[in-house]
Amino acid sequence: GRMGEEMDYIAHVRKDGEGWALHALGEHLRGAAYRAERWAALLGAGEWARLAGLWHDLGKYAPQFQSMIRRESGYDPEEEIVVGPRNHSTAGALHAVGQLGNAGRVLAYLIAGHHAGLPDWYGDGNAAAALSARLRDRLHLDVLPQADIPADILSPGIKPATRMPGANDDERMLGAHLWLRMLFSCLVDADFLDTEA
Repeated sequence: GRMGEEMDYIAHVRKDGEGWALHALGEHLRGAAYRAERWAALLGAGEWARLAGLWHDLGKYAPQFQSMIRRESGYDPEEEIVVGPRNHSTAGALHAVGQLGNAGRVLAYLIAGHHAGLPDWYGDGNAAAALSARLRDRLHLDVLPQADIPADILSPGIKPATRMPGANDDERMLGAHLWLRMLFSCLVDADFLDTEA
């Protein structure tokens, strides 16, 4: 049966003895946000990390991701194929910029890179992986079932302090790089540990 309405959306699924262990998407996003925020609070960046955690897997709400995870895990091999974008991190990156404007770009880097590593803004040979290119692909947001995404995840009403350390000061720019990488670490670890748990 249904384990509450949010179980319709799966973040992760694995075979568990005779049955299946399902990780609800809303639960994963909130869990990752909680862990990331706790660590990043040590940098004074808790709110940034909370938003990154809430939005990092937003693309998993897309019907094509849900059909793919059900089918390819073997959980529901009869699931019909839904065609569309398969990467699940661009949607959250787009959403962050939509919600926070230029400040959202900080989150877009973290979210877009949470599996592959921090992207470049402009591409070289691998232009499609560049963040500027990925943020032009609105389709990733358009396919999300906005009405089904809980409000506390989609619009938690948090506006983080928009200044990251040293952003407007060449001498301190190095501090911004380090800050971004620390924040990235908080997100990646939170995602991994919440998934593992």
